[in-house]
Amino acid sequence: MTRAPGAGPPGGVGVVRVPAERLAGAVAACFTGLGVPSDDARAVADVLVYADERGLGTHGVHRAAAYLRRVRAGLAGGTERMVGVGGSGAVRRYDAGHALGPAAAVRAVDEAVALSRRHGVGLVALGRSTHLGAAGYYARRAARARAVALVTSNGPAAVAPHGAAEAFLGTNPLAIGIPLGRHGEFVLDMATSAIPRERVRMAAEAGEDLPPGVAVDADGRPTTDAAEAMRGSVAPVGGPKGSGLGLAVSLLAVLLGGGGRDAEIGSMYRDFDRPQDLGQVFLAVDPAGLGPPAEGTRRVEALIDALHALRPALGGDGTVAFPGERGEARAAQARAGGVPVAAAALEALATCCAEECGLPDAARGVRALLQV
Repeated sequence: MTRAPGAGPPGGVGVVRVPAERLAGAVAACFTGLGVPSDDARAVADVLVYADERGLGTHGVHRAAAYLRRVRAGLAGGTERMVGVGGSGAVRRYDAGHALGPAAAVRAVDEAVALSRRHGVGLVALGRSTHLGAAGYYARRAARARAVALVTSNGPAAVAPHGAAEAFLGTNPLAIGIPLGRHGEFVLDMATSAIPRERVRMAAEAGEDLPPGVAVDADGRPTTDAAEAMRGSVAPVGGPKGSGLGLAVSLLAVLLGGGGRDAEIGSMYRDFDRPQDLGQVFLAVDPAGLGPPAEGTRRVEALIDALHALRPALGGDGTVAFPGERGEARAAQARAGGVPVAAAALEALATCCAEECGLPDAARGVRALLQV
């Protein structure tokens, strides 16, 4: 492990670079220490590391301590209680049994892909699930299995719909994955909010301002004060368009997944009186059912070749890329030189393991990642 340039001392402000496998193993050990089955624990760790590899720190190992607290409180766990409650043919609905979102979502997207192999299309919806992390992980997972995928999830109310002064919608991500042959995978992963709620929380804790136009105060007035935004709401991305997309995701989560309304879902950080009840939808399409696979691949490869050949705009980095391309390049660099993780996030996870969960061995394993 190497410390990134400018990083502070272990446990302080700064970033450390950790080999991906070692990081995932240490995180997974925290969850298995609380009785989460090893496959589920590894799924959680892989999803969190995926985010940090791509610079999505708000959805990376930073989240692990909060997940762990909910497991300890009996509000989340493995997928052993995940059961089918509806569907036939190409569609399935599961009660996730309050499983950790990444563990339940990996099972769901894999089944959606398997259904698409048999039926041309597969849809798996979940209710009583929890926060699933970066939705792009699952879209990419399906695309790497040569399926087209759409992934959605609702979440705790944090976004004021267009025209409203109070939170009603979650940040409700939408991810799309498309296999691109020699170009890898198209992975669009977007919140329907202007920024993640977690970024507001982190800015408030650090005493930092927010960019203009991404949040409103408790009266619905635009604000750059993160503390005021925590008492208010995040704005939808793109005004009424993002508001409509966020509501569509919420409706799909409730109608297809049987999840709770966004305003009924508890915060993973504050509400320990009840489990979360997120609804999630995983749609997979097998393009091979619509024509010769080689021909489809040739067409999308040619399209991306044409995209790359476009004249770059002035003031940019000189390249034209598709969604997911820069993230994958960043992840490749992280796998080669170590995954960048905030030292404070690792220290918080180690402290949670040692002081709250009674897992001294897991805590030592995490703290070892901070050593030069």
